[in-house]
Amino acid sequence: MKSSGFIRHLLLGTLLIALVTAIAAPAAHAQHGDEMTLEQMKMKLRDEGRNISQLTHAELDMIKATEGNMFTNLFNTEYVMKVGTSTFVMYMPTLTILISVAFIVVLGFFTPVGLFLFRGGLHAVAGGFLSITGLSKNFGENLQKHPKKYLKEEKSVRAAFAKYMHNDFIPEYKNNVTAIAFMGTAFLIFSIGIRGVKFMTAHEPTVIIAAILIEITVLMLLGLTTWYEKEIPEEEGGGAGIPGKQLSLADVERRLDALKNELEASVRTDTGLRQ
Repeated sequence: MKSSGFIRHLLLGTLLIALVTAIAAPAAHAQHGDEMTLEQMKMKLRDEGRNISQLTHAELDMIKATEGNMFTNLFNTEYVMKVGTSTFVMYMPTLTILISVAFIVVLGFFTPVGLFLFRGGLHAVAGGFLSITGLSKNFGENLQKHPKKYLKEEKSVRAAFAKYMHNDFIPEYKNNVTAIAFMGTAFLIFSIGIRGVKFMTAHEPTVIIAAILIEITVLMLLGLTTWYEKEIPEEEGGGAGIPGKQLSLADVERRLDALKNELEASVRTDTGLRQ
Protein backbone atom coordinates (compact mmCIF):
# COMPACT_ATOMS: atom_id res chain seq x y z
CA MET A 1 0.00 0.00 0.00
CA LYS A 2 1.14 3.55 -0.74
CA SER A 3 0.53 4.75 2.81
CA SER A 4 2.70 2.01 4.32
CA GLY A 5 5.48 2.83 1.87
CA PHE A 6 5.29 6.51 2.80
CA ILE A 7 5.45 5.68 6.53
CA ARG A 8 8.43 3.39 5.97
CA HIS A 9 10.31 6.09 4.05
CA LEU A 10 9.40 8.68 6.67
CA LEU A 11 10.76 6.48 9.47
CA LEU A 12 13.96 5.73 7.55
CA GLY A 13 14.45 9.41 6.81
CA THR A 14 13.91 10.35 10.46
CA LEU A 15 16.41 7.74 11.64
CA LEU A 16 18.96 8.90 9.07
CA ILE A 17 18.60 12.54 10.10
CA ALA A 18 18.93 11.61 13.78
CA LEU A 19 22.04 9.54 13.08
CA VAL A 20 23.73 12.27 11.03
CA THR A 21 22.86 14.87 13.65
CA ALA A 22 24.25 12.76 16.50
CA ILE A 23 27.53 11.96 14.71
CA ALA A 24 28.27 15.05 12.68
CA ALA A 25 27.32 17.85 15.04
CA PRO A 26 27.05 18.19 18.82
CA ALA A 27 23.64 19.18 20.11
CA ALA A 28 23.01 22.89 20.21
CA HIS A 29 23.31 24.55 23.58
CA ALA A 30 23.22 28.05 25.00
CA GLN A 31 26.35 30.11 24.62
CA HIS A 32 27.82 31.85 27.64
CA GLY A 33 30.33 34.63 27.78
CA ASP A 34 32.23 32.83 30.54
CA GLU A 35 32.47 29.40 28.82
CA MET A 36 35.66 27.46 29.56
CA THR A 37 37.31 24.21 28.57
CA LEU A 38 37.32 21.17 30.82
CA GLU A 39 40.95 21.77 31.79
CA GLN A 40 40.17 25.35 32.78
CA MET A 41 37.25 24.14 34.87
CA LYS A 42 39.50 21.57 36.58
CA MET A 43 41.98 24.31 37.50
CA LYS A 44 39.13 26.38 38.92
CA LEU A 45 37.92 23.42 40.97
CA ARG A 46 41.42 22.66 42.28
CA ASP A 47 41.71 26.22 43.54
CA GLU A 48 38.39 25.74 45.36
CA GLY A 49 39.30 22.29 46.74
CA ARG A 50 36.67 20.45 44.68
CA ASN A 51 36.63 17.88 41.87
CA ILE A 52 34.61 17.10 38.73
CA SER A 53 32.01 15.05 40.58
CA GLN A 54 31.07 18.13 42.64
CA LEU A 55 30.15 20.34 39.70
CA THR A 56 26.85 22.16 39.83
CA HIS A 57 24.43 22.27 36.88
CA ALA A 58 25.37 25.87 36.16
CA GLU A 59 29.08 25.01 36.11
CA LEU A 60 28.48 22.01 33.86
CA ASP A 61 26.66 24.25 31.41
CA MET A 62 29.72 26.53 31.32
CA ILE A 63 32.03 23.75 30.04
CA LYS A 64 32.60 23.76 26.28
CA ALA A 65 31.78 20.61 24.35
CA THR A 66 34.73 18.79 22.80
CA GLU A 67 35.04 19.46 19.08
CA GLY A 68 34.02 16.56 16.86
CA ASN A 69 32.18 13.39 17.88
CA MET A 70 33.08 10.40 20.07
CA PHE A 71 34.55 8.47 17.14
CA THR A 72 37.07 11.23 16.37
CA ASN A 73 38.01 11.51 20.06
CA LEU A 74 38.54 7.84 20.93
CA PHE A 75 42.16 8.47 21.89
CA ASN A 76 41.65 11.70 23.83
CA THR A 77 41.74 11.45 27.61
CA GLU A 78 38.32 12.96 28.27
CA TYR A 79 35.40 13.84 26.07
CA VAL A 80 32.74 16.44 26.90
CA MET A 81 29.36 15.86 25.25
CA LYS A 82 26.40 18.23 25.24
CA VAL A 83 22.96 16.66 24.86
CA GLY A 84 20.23 19.27 25.10
CA THR A 85 20.73 20.98 28.45
CA SER A 86 22.84 18.14 29.89
CA THR A 87 26.63 17.86 29.93
CA PHE A 88 28.53 14.56 30.17
CA VAL A 89 32.24 13.99 30.83
CA MET A 90 33.53 10.59 29.67
CA TYR A 91 36.93 8.97 30.18
CA MET A 92 37.70 7.81 26.64
CA PRO A 93 40.70 5.40 27.14
CA THR A 94 38.46 2.97 29.07
CA LEU A 95 35.73 3.04 26.43
CA THR A 96 38.25 2.78 23.57
CA ILE A 97 39.88 -0.32 25.08
CA LEU A 98 36.49 -1.96 25.66
CA ILE A 99 35.28 -1.21 22.13
CA SER A 100 38.52 -2.52 20.61
CA VAL A 101 38.54 -5.73 22.66
CA ALA A 102 34.84 -6.34 21.98
CA PHE A 103 35.35 -5.82 18.23
CA ILE A 104 38.30 -8.23 18.08
CA VAL A 105 36.67 -10.93 20.24
CA VAL A 106 33.29 -10.90 18.51
CA LEU A 107 34.49 -10.69 14.90
CA GLY A 108 37.78 -12.54 15.32
CA PHE A 109 36.68 -15.54 17.37
CA PHE A 110 32.89 -15.90 17.10
CA THR A 111 32.40 -15.30 13.37
CA PRO A 112 34.18 -16.73 10.29
CA VAL A 113 35.80 -13.31 9.69
CA GLY A 114 38.81 -13.99 11.93
CA LEU A 115 39.38 -17.40 10.36
CA PHE A 116 39.10 -15.89 6.88
CA LEU A 117 41.48 -12.98 7.51
CA PHE A 118 44.15 -14.73 9.58
CA ARG A 119 43.73 -18.38 8.47
CA GLY A 120 43.73 -19.57 12.08
CA GLY A 121 46.70 -17.41 13.08
CA LEU A 122 44.67 -15.22 15.44
CA HIS A 123 43.29 -18.29 17.20
CA ALA A 124 46.78 -19.79 17.47
CA VAL A 125 48.25 -16.61 18.98
CA ALA A 126 45.44 -16.35 21.54
CA GLY A 127 45.77 -20.06 22.32
CA GLY A 128 49.53 -19.75 22.78
CA PHE A 129 49.03 -16.85 25.18
CA LEU A 130 46.50 -18.80 27.24
CA SER A 131 48.77 -21.86 27.37
CA ILE A 132 51.98 -19.99 28.22
CA THR A 133 50.38 -17.88 30.94
CA GLY A 134 48.56 -20.89 32.37
CA LEU A 135 45.19 -19.12 32.24
CA SER A 136 43.59 -22.06 30.39
CA LYS A 137 45.88 -24.67 28.89
CA ASN A 138 43.06 -26.85 27.53
CA PHE A 139 41.32 -23.95 25.79
CA GLY A 140 44.68 -22.70 24.56
CA GLU A 141 45.44 -26.04 22.92
CA ASN A 142 41.93 -26.08 21.48
CA LEU A 143 42.47 -22.72 19.78
CA GLN A 144 45.91 -23.68 18.50
CA LYS A 145 44.95 -26.97 16.88
CA HIS A 146 41.31 -27.26 15.84
CA PRO A 147 40.54 -24.11 13.76
CA LYS A 148 43.51 -24.75 11.46
CA LYS A 149 42.63 -28.45 11.23
CA TYR A 150 39.10 -27.77 10.02
CA LEU A 151 40.36 -25.05 7.69
CA LYS A 152 42.47 -27.68 5.91
CA GLU A 153 39.64 -30.21 5.80
CA GLU A 154 36.86 -27.95 4.48
CA LYS A 155 36.70 -26.09 1.18
CA SER A 156 35.07 -22.95 2.57
CA VAL A 157 36.01 -20.90 5.61
CA ARG A 158 32.37 -20.72 6.69
CA ALA A 159 32.03 -24.51 6.71
CA ALA A 160 35.32 -24.88 8.60
CA PHE A 161 34.23 -22.38 11.25
CA ALA A 162 30.79 -23.98 11.63
CA LYS A 163 32.37 -27.42 12.03
CA TYR A 164 34.80 -26.11 14.64
CA MET A 165 31.96 -24.52 16.61
CA HIS A 166 29.75 -27.64 16.30
CA ASN A 167 32.35 -30.26 17.19
CA ASP A 168 34.86 -28.59 19.51
CA PHE A 169 33.89 -25.23 20.92
CA ILE A 170 30.17 -25.48 21.76
CA PRO A 171 30.22 -28.95 23.39
CA GLU A 172 33.07 -27.88 25.67
CA TYR A 173 32.52 -24.19 26.34
CA LYS A 174 28.82 -23.32 25.82
CA ASN A 175 28.24 -23.27 29.58
CA ASN A 176 31.25 -20.98 30.04
CA VAL A 177 29.86 -18.49 27.51
CA THR A 178 26.46 -18.60 29.23
CA ALA A 179 28.09 -17.97 32.61
CA ILE A 180 30.02 -15.00 31.18
CA ALA A 181 26.76 -13.56 29.84
CA PHE A 182 25.17 -13.84 33.29
CA MET A 183 28.19 -12.15 34.89
CA GLY A 184 27.97 -9.31 32.35
CA THR A 185 24.32 -8.85 33.25
CA ALA A 186 25.19 -8.85 36.94
CA PHE A 187 27.83 -6.14 36.36
CA LEU A 188 25.32 -4.01 34.46
CA ILE A 189 22.71 -4.35 37.23
CA PHE A 190 25.36 -3.53 39.85
CA SER A 191 26.47 -0.42 37.93
CA ILE A 192 22.91 0.82 37.51
CA GLY A 193 22.24 0.16 41.21
CA ILE A 194 25.34 2.10 42.27
CA ARG A 195 24.28 4.96 40.02
CA GLY A 196 20.76 4.80 41.47
CA VAL A 197 21.97 5.28 45.06
CA LYS A 198 24.07 8.27 43.97
CA PHE A 199 27.52 6.69 44.32
CA MET A 200 28.15 7.93 40.76
CA THR A 201 27.24 11.33 39.39
CA ALA A 202 24.98 11.59 36.35
CA HIS A 203 27.46 13.72 34.39
CA GLU A 204 30.21 11.05 34.60
CA PRO A 205 28.62 8.03 32.84
CA THR A 206 31.82 6.16 31.91
CA VAL A 207 31.12 3.17 34.20
CA ILE A 208 27.52 2.85 33.01
CA ILE A 209 28.55 3.03 29.34
CA ALA A 210 31.30 0.47 30.01
CA ALA A 211 28.77 -1.87 31.63
CA ILE A 212 26.43 -1.49 28.66
CA LEU A 213 29.26 -2.23 26.22
CA ILE A 214 30.25 -5.34 28.19
CA GLU A 215 26.66 -6.55 28.34
CA ILE A 216 26.15 -6.05 24.59
CA THR A 217 29.41 -7.91 23.90
CA VAL A 218 28.68 -10.94 26.07
CA LEU A 219 25.12 -11.18 24.73
CA MET A 220 26.52 -11.16 21.20
CA LEU A 221 28.92 -13.97 22.18
CA LEU A 222 26.03 -15.97 23.61
CA GLY A 223 23.85 -15.24 20.58
CA LEU A 224 26.53 -16.27 18.07
CA THR A 225 27.32 -19.40 20.06
CA THR A 226 23.64 -20.34 20.02
CA TRP A 227 23.47 -19.54 16.30
CA TYR A 228 26.09 -22.21 15.53
CA GLU A 229 24.71 -24.77 17.96
CA LYS A 230 23.37 -27.95 16.38
CA GLU A 231 19.63 -28.51 16.49
CA ILE A 232 19.04 -31.71 18.47
CA PRO A 233 15.49 -33.09 18.13
CA GLU A 234 13.79 -33.70 21.44
CA GLU A 235 13.21 -37.39 22.16
CA GLU A 236 9.61 -38.21 22.99
CA GLY A 237 9.10 -38.56 26.74
CA GLY A 238 12.75 -38.07 27.52
CA GLY A 239 14.37 -35.79 30.05
CA ALA A 240 11.75 -33.03 30.04
CA GLY A 241 13.17 -31.68 26.78
CA ILE A 242 16.82 -31.80 27.86
CA PRO A 243 18.85 -33.85 25.35
CA GLY A 244 21.07 -36.48 26.94
CA LYS A 245 19.39 -36.00 30.33
CA GLN A 246 16.67 -38.70 30.22
CA LEU A 247 15.62 -40.10 33.57
CA SER A 248 14.61 -43.71 34.05
CA LEU A 249 11.58 -44.68 36.12
CA ALA A 250 13.87 -45.93 38.88
CA ASP A 251 15.64 -42.53 38.98
CA VAL A 252 12.31 -40.72 39.30
CA GLU A 253 11.16 -43.06 42.09
CA ARG A 254 14.45 -42.57 43.97
CA ARG A 255 14.16 -38.82 43.78
CA LEU A 256 10.52 -38.85 44.89
CA ASP A 257 11.39 -41.10 47.85
CA ALA A 258 14.24 -38.78 48.83
CA LEU A 259 11.94 -35.76 48.62
CA LYS A 260 9.29 -37.55 50.72
CA ASN A 261 11.89 -38.43 53.38
CA GLU A 262 13.09 -34.82 53.52
CA LEU A 263 9.53 -33.56 53.96
CA GLU A 264 8.81 -36.10 56.72
CA ALA A 265 12.00 -35.16 58.53
CA SER A 266 11.09 -31.47 58.25
CA VAL A 267 7.60 -32.15 59.69
CA ARG A 268 9.06 -34.13 62.61
CA THR A 269 11.50 -31.31 63.34
CA ASP A 270 8.74 -28.69 63.30
CA THR A 271 6.56 -30.85 65.56
CA GLY A 272 9.39 -31.29 68.04
CA LEU A 273 10.01 -27.53 68.16
CA ARG A 274 6.32 -26.81 68.89
CA GLN A 275 6.13 -29.31 71.77
